[in-house]
Parts: sequence; structure tokens; C-alpha cells
Amino acid sequence: MTPRRLAALGLASVGVILLGMVVAAIPYQGTAGEAYSPLNHFISELGETPVSRLAPVFNVCLVIGGAGMAMFLLLLANRLTGLFRAALFIVGAVAGVSGALVGVFPMNDHAPHRLASSVFFLTGWLLAAIISAWIMAGRRPALPRWLLVPGGIVIAVSAVFIPVYSAYRPSNPDGPLTNRPAGLWPVAALEWASLLALLAWFVCVSIAQLRDYSE
Repeated sequence: MTPRRLAALGLASVGVILLGMVVAAIPYQGTAGEAYSPLNHFISELGETPVSRLAPVFNVCLVIGGAGMAMFLLLLANRLTGLFRAALFIVGAVAGVSGALVGVFPMNDHAPHRLASSVFFLTGWLLAAIISAWIMAGRRPALPRWLLVPGGIVIAVSAVFIPVYSAYRPSNPDGPLTNRPAGLWPVAALEWASLLALLAWFVCVSIAQLRDYSE
């Protein structure tokens, strides 16, 4: 695949996911009649049926976008060398598939959904770490060094979010949320920050493909 087509694949995958989020968030009305807010709602609540009116749109977009990201990462891995290539191939496949599975198993399918989302966030930051390590290790890397900045942001945000998310225990594991605060909810807001940082990183890596960097 040419660099331009690879870039288009990465940007399209991110665009599909963002489109699903926006479309589902606009008409969203929670069990308490509240509008959707990234400050105190989890991302996956957009795909919770039957609470979210356009949950199917969100979930389908996650499946399509996740599959596209997996393909993007597998193709990108071919540009790396040695252990970096193998690491990105494995982690990229796991991250992309788990992201798609978040749409296959929406939030109301609690156990498989939490497993899929946990795997996605645990592997998502590793993508940025692998690419950043490869850039720093190479004398003439096939990706520009400015990608270390968005990659570092992904790692930093994930380092804050993952411990908070791991410590979170829902008041009703098998039912709707009953302990949502009215204002800022750190675990939900950090989840959004983590995902948006990762999506921004995907955009940056995709844009970087538009230039022909050689090793």
C-alpha cells in the first residue's frame, strides 16, 4: 500500500469513530433524563442499548473504525524493523481487534465489554510507546521525530488514566450506573482524554505517511 493510501486508511478510521461518537451524543438522553457530557459519562455509554437512541450507529462505527485501525497498524508494522516490527504487529492486532469488540459487545454486555475496553486501553498506549522507541533508536527513522510529542502525550495521559480506571468499581456491575456525580467525574473524563489523545496520535502518524521518509 502506498503511503498516501495508508494515510487515508488511518484518517478514515479515526473519522468513522469520531462520526459515530458525535452522531450518538447529540440525541443522547440518559436514564435520569440528562444530556451526554464527556465530563461525567463513559465513552461506551454512547453504545449502551436501549439507553442511547443511536447506539447501533456508534457500535457499528467502532467495529468499522477498529478494524480499519488494525489494518493500518499491521501495514505500518511492515515499515519497521526487527523486534519493533513484531511488537507493533502483535500489539496493533490486539488493540485494533479489542477496539472493534467494544462495539460488538456494548456496555450492557458488561463482562465481555469491560474485558474488551480494558484490553484496548492497556494496549493503546503501547502503540505510541513502540513507535516512539523505534524513532529514538533509529539514526534515520522512517517516521519524523516530531511524532515523539503526540506519542509522549498518549503515554502520559494513559499513565494517569489506567490506575484510575483499574481502581474504579461500579456500584451496580450488572446494571445501569447509579453513582454518577453531577459535575466532573475523573474516571470518565480521563477515559475521554486517553482516547482522544490516542486518536490524535493516529492522525499524526497518518499525516506523517504523506511524506516519503526513508531509513
